[in-house]
Amino acid sequence: MRYLPVLVASLVASVAAAPSNIVRNNVYGYSAELAEFYSRVSHYIGEIRQASTASPTCDTSKIALPAQASGLPAPPAGQKVLHVAVGRGTQNYTCADSTANTKPVAIGALASLYNATCVAANYPDLMSMAPNVVINIALPTKSSSTLPPANLELLGHHFFRDTTTPVFNLDTTPERQYGIAISKKNSSMSAPTDAVKGQHNTGNGAVAWLYLDTINGTVGDYKSVYRVNTAGGNPPATCEGMGKTFTVQYSADYYFYG
Repeated sequence: MRYLPVLVASLVASVAAAPSNIVRNNVYGYSAELAEFYSRVSHYIGEIRQASTASPTCDTSKIALPAQASGLPAPPAGQKVLHVAVGRGTQNYTCADSTANTKPVAIGALASLYNATCVAANYPDLMSMAPNVVINIALPTKSSSTLPPANLELLGHHFFRDTTTPVFNLDTTPERQYGIAISKKNSSMSAPTDAVKGQHNTGNGAVAWLYLDTINGTVGDYKSVYRVNTAGGNPPATCEGMGKTFTVQYSADYYFYG
């Protein structure tokens, strides 16, 4: 694939076309993270224009987990990256009552997954920044086929079969049948202390980074899934003032190995 220079160019064009008053009014969720994201995109466009070599290709062998994921088990020998996605959705919780004596209990998540495989192959710094940017963008709807600001294409959907079984359905259209990863948690680590806490960096913190194993029922070659670079998603410390069920917005990067 050689679409990446066009992709990053479109990012800069989109922010350049946005009226300054719209940016100031936060209609696009403008933030320091988004400004830094566009700055790096602009830098890469300059490099591409000056380079005498061919445009970047989508070589998945170049993809690696972020260095901070060293707190999780390394991908088992023989496994390679199949897809990388940016996830945007909600972490879901329940409360037995609405008092300070009760703590929220996680009951799953619901998210849309957008294909960032080629971004991860060429620009890992943009990949690590992506959740911090998209956490400030409105939640995708069922009809959201792309994710701004990079207009990444829909790869699939993340949900839970029950409260402990994460599912990643990557069969989105008749033309895009990438399989279904059904998983269980193998291990976790706390998100870095500087992780974005929530929308506009306000919230209760970023959910943990995870390493998941796939289980029976998986369709395709998937063997493990990593959730890293999380932003937001943590619930309040207690259920005081909360409803029986509630959601907390989050974003994260997902690496699918097989």
